[in-house]
Amino acid sequence: MQQTDQASWATVAAETFEFNMVPWAGRRYAQWLRAWSRPHPGDPRGLTQVPAQMYSLFQERTHGQRLTRAQADDLGYPGVPGERELDDVRRELHDALARSDWEQAHDLDTRLRELQERVAEMRLTALKPATAPR
Repeated sequence: MQQTDQASWATVAAETFEFNMVPWAGRRYAQWLRAWSRPHPGDPRGLTQVPAQMYSLFQERTHGQRLTRAQADDLGYPGVPGERELDDVRRELHDALARSDWEQAHDLDTRLRELQERVAEMRLTALKPATAPR
């Protein structure tokens, strides 16, 4: 799942996501898994979408077995949504500057700054270490 925002998505019931997929991810990866999930546009309360590769790995698991570090790495951990888009905007900005297209460069710079803030916030939330309950 090399951090792609255009990945194909699998649709699951919200309850399946919260009560089966999140425990499968375990404390270490739960917030990261949630960062990659999104509400289904047709039924945002009842359905959740996750990247198809992530759901496929969940389906292939042995019941009772958690997501391993190797599996998480294969899914692109610690990447978060927006990183691929961030790389694309950086590349577009570089190209616009090389062409001396100042108007496009200005627009891309604004977009880049907004994306950097969004991705940084997402990384803080998604990769925050889980704390043990007291």
